[in-house]
Amino acid sequence: MLTNQKQFLYRLYFVASVLVVLGLGIGYRIFHIQFIEGEKYRKIAKEKTVQSFTISPKRGSIYSDDGSLLASSSITYDIYFDAVTVSNKDFNEYINSLSEALSETLDKSHDFYLNSLNKAKKLNRRYHLIARNISINELNEIKKMPLFKKGGVKGGLIVEKKNSREYPLNKIAERTIGYERKNNNNEYGGVGLEHAFGTILRGKNGSQLMQKISNGKWKPISSENRIEPIAGSDIITTINVGFQDIVHHSLLNQLEKFEAEHGTVVVMETETGAIKAISNLGRTSEGKYYEKLNYAVGEHYEPGSTFKLMAMIAALEDNIVDPLTIVDTKNGILSFYGNKVRDSKKGGYGKISVNDIFKVSSNTGMVKIINDGYSSNPEKFSNRLFNMGLNNMLNLSILGEASPKIPHPKDKNWNGLSLPWMAYGYGVLLTPLQILTFYNAVANNGEMVKPIFLSKINSYSNKTMNMKKVVLNPSICSEQTLNKVKIMLENVVNEKGGTAYNINSKEYKIAGKTGTGQVDYNTDNVQYISSFVGYFPSEKPKYTCIVVIHKPDKKKGYYGNIVAAPVFKKIADKLYSLTPKIQTLNQLENHNLNEVLMKELVISNESRKNLDINGKNFTEVLPVLENSGFIVEFKGRGLIVNKHTIIENATTKKIVLELT
Repeated sequence: MLTNQKQFLYRLYFVASVLVVLGLGIGYRIFHIQFIEGEKYRKIAKEKTVQSFTISPKRGSIYSDDGSLLASSSITYDIYFDAVTVSNKDFNEYINSLSEALSETLDKSHDFYLNSLNKAKKLNRRYHLIARNISINELNEIKKMPLFKKGGVKGGLIVEKKNSREYPLNKIAERTIGYERKNNNNEYGGVGLEHAFGTILRGKNGSQLMQKISNGKWKPISSENRIEPIAGSDIITTINVGFQDIVHHSLLNQLEKFEAEHGTVVVMETETGAIKAISNLGRTSEGKYYEKLNYAVGEHYEPGSTFKLMAMIAALEDNIVDPLTIVDTKNGILSFYGNKVRDSKKGGYGKISVNDIFKVSSNTGMVKIINDGYSSNPEKFSNRLFNMGLNNMLNLSILGEASPKIPHPKDKNWNGLSLPWMAYGYGVLLTPLQILTFYNAVANNGEMVKPIFLSKINSYSNKTMNMKKVVLNPSICSEQTLNKVKIMLENVVNEKGGTAYNINSKEYKIAGKTGTGQVDYNTDNVQYISSFVGYFPSEKPKYTCIVVIHKPDKKKGYYGNIVAAPVFKKIADKLYSLTPKIQTLNQLENHNLNEVLMKELVISNESRKNLDINGKNFTEVLPVLENSGFIVEFKGRGLIVNKHTIIENATTKKIVLELT
């Protein structure tokens, strides 16, 4: 009996000891957590229930030169109801009036919102949807409604802001406008204007404390520590929407006609370097075309005959030849180490002048000029090209520019073919925009300006920053050489026999150069790059334009004057027609008014007295008179001007037309 009692006591002591040890351990753990590791766990708990969330700012908009939207951010809001934080007293007091107000502002009935809110309260829902994608005006109205005006806690109102990017032009200029995205490392990437000017467009993030509620949802906490985001600045580009539409569809139609692989067109304002339109279209496997890559900026290629302008300027500057020098084109074939240079005309052109070599684009003639002139000192030729700036990148604001390549005798791969091949655009690599920039320098009296895509920045504080013209090279060559090559470029288009005579215009003069370059020429399936680059009107250039079309169907055509030049002509015609012309009425004596409809006219004081408009159609006369400053009134119901009366005083000039 005594033994059993002792055993029982031993067991009791043991259990008590264990409990004491456990108690001490728990006590120590509590003490350790509370006072030693307490801050760590409090931080973890806080992070799991309360966090600071980034508030994204509104991204700046992108505009065309006339203020049309190219890209904009649309801000909408989703509204939720937190039924838990609202007291029963407030809920019962305001539920009916809140439902009525929601019905008046949104698109559902009073009963719908009444039943929806009652259900949310009954089930203690913390993130009950009220409406999606509402506007800022609707949000402001909702914030004033009964109950919701009490705020996020007492009123149960939860607001989520959403940003989305919209592109009104859709697929037109898609690659140029581009996009910008953030990767998993919070680094920005993208293409086009969106990424090039991302630091300007993004704005500055704000922050907001949020509390975690049920179902993994987060609810804003009213806090004085909330930092409002700063909206991004708007940018006004140089792109003209009307020009862009013309360029896009002109290129698209030609690509489809010749079933080409891809193509690009760029229109630049001659004096400033402003890019007014840029289109890059590539073909899909289904035969459709879309803005696949920015070929104008990122694709360099062997330009072929369009490079003859650069070679010709070098030869004229170094007094190798002059425009009247006679050169033997050697029956259209020259051989170098077993490799042949051929003219497109079988049998060649015989002995012709330098002017004609450029006009008919004789390969053998151009190669003979450069090879004979520089073979003893090829470094002189490359250095001349370097001095023009052809080996330098343009350092465009849009990323992805391909590097130019101008071979030089110091290069490791320079050989006996390098010099003659360069003369007509092989072994050389340039992008369409780099070629365009050089031609634009010729049009701009020798001043090479950087292509620009941005004209203004409008900040969130309504401050405007105007972009300035950037001069890359104040003079690519002498004035004498410029005058000579300008005539050569005009002759290509305006003289019979010129390779682009098929696009000459009676209304204005075009100056430019065709290019028909070969690709895959080391294979059995040679393909072609068709191009034309030039400016207009040549006597006072307003715009410079390049058209490059890769790998057209050879059965349908591949020469630059057949594939690329007509695109240039179509664009130039439309752009020229949009440019106001100033004429006096005296200049119109032998012209039908239909020819000057919608043009800006100036009527001189002498001609006003004998204004010859009687018998003319009213619709033809009206723009002529209004553009000349007349206030036009008319009587009668016909369309023919029977009689007119001019009434002038110190402040106005009015003309009254009698119509029959």
